[in-house]
Amino acid sequence: MFYTLTWLLMALLLALWSAAAWVLHTVAQWSGAQAGGMAGLPAQLGMLPAPAWLSSWLPLGAQESWSAVLTSLTPLLESMLAFAPALLTLLVPAIWLMWAIGAVLLVALGLGLTVLFRVARSRMGAMATANRSLARQ
Repeated sequence: MFYTLTWLLMALLLALWSAAAWVLHTVAQWSGAQAGGMAGLPAQLGMLPAPAWLSSWLPLGAQESWSAVLTSLTPLLESMLAFAPALLTLLVPAIWLMWAIGAVLLVALGLGLTVLFRVARSRMGAMATANRSLARQ
């Protein structure tokens, strides 16, 4: 019973891990494909106003400070967008390498739990046998 539950749990975790890796891979591919269309975006970030609901909570001058910070980050963001396709060639194999490491760790966890249950069962069986022999004496 414990073996079945252990391996069902490991299969569920492996399915969730695989789905997460697949989604991350898809998002990485999509963002790499969209990187060329975002060429003018960093320059526009400094002009974004704060949301109306947030403006009433911000101190005076916060919007101008935020715009200045975003404007100063424009060259960094533009260089990151320029390197996005090159980074994507490294990101996709890294995603699947991390998936493989996680899958191996999940299988190792399942094996470890199986061994733990087997050892616990054998020790309980040995203790029960010892208790029965003591009770007969």
